[in-house]
Amino acid sequence: MRVLLTSALLACSSTEPEEPPPTLEVVSQKLTYDSVARLGSHRSVADITRVDTRDGDAPSETTETIDVAWNSWTSFHFQRLVDGTMTFEAIAADGRASTRDGRGPWQPDFDGEMARMDVYTKWNAWDEALGNFRDRIAYEDVGETVVDGRPARRFKLKLTDLPEQTRRLNLSRRLSPHRLEGEVILDGATAVRLRATVEAVEKKVGLTRRTTLHVRRTEIGKDQPITSPDVPVRAPGAGLRRMPERPTPQ
Repeated sequence: MRVLLTSALLACSSTEPEEPPPTLEVVSQKLTYDSVARLGSHRSVADITRVDTRDGDAPSETTETIDVAWNSWTSFHFQRLVDGTMTFEAIAADGRASTRDGRGPWQPDFDGEMARMDVYTKWNAWDEALGNFRDRIAYEDVGETVVDGRPARRFKLKLTDLPEQTRRLNLSRRLSPHRLEGEVILDGATAVRLRATVEAVEKKVGLTRRTTLHVRRTEIGKDQPITSPDVPVRAPGAGLRRMPERPTPQ
């Protein structure tokens, strides 16, 4: 009996404690658009404004906008604009999909896979704007809130200190994080960013870049009106059938 009891105690003591689940802000940094899709129908607009100031030159400013009206993977409207000018657009609706660069012409996407891939790979304005800060952002939980009826949490943001050994190697010619502040609101169920306002400053010798990011997800749960553009419907092999026949070898 004593041997059995000792064995049981050893077995219990060797059990490793379970790791706690990741916190909301940690999950938010690892999202794909599948997590965003779990919100259901909604509208998302993200603006990234960059102001570059070079020594001796006037500041130059550019604003990039990512605008997504979303119902499902078969019903969405994705737009990308630079300084108000359309640079790319994809629409899936009414059982078909179409894409275009700039303002046209529309091109049919026979199975919608290209349009879906554009959304899947280009939706993340946070990473695009703050990719250089990814490992330097500290989150301070400042409490619960509600967005469009959904429980959420607010976080204040700040820049963490750079390790001393890295600091000595980071004085060179590439842009390095200098300052960051702002706030983000994360959905309590999905960790998706529902609101964000962030200002980040990067510097290198001769250049200062100030990036401002605004993210707004609204109309959660409301169907988005999306209509497919008027694009001639062609079968996938139609273009091949119109090609001239190859000459018969002599």
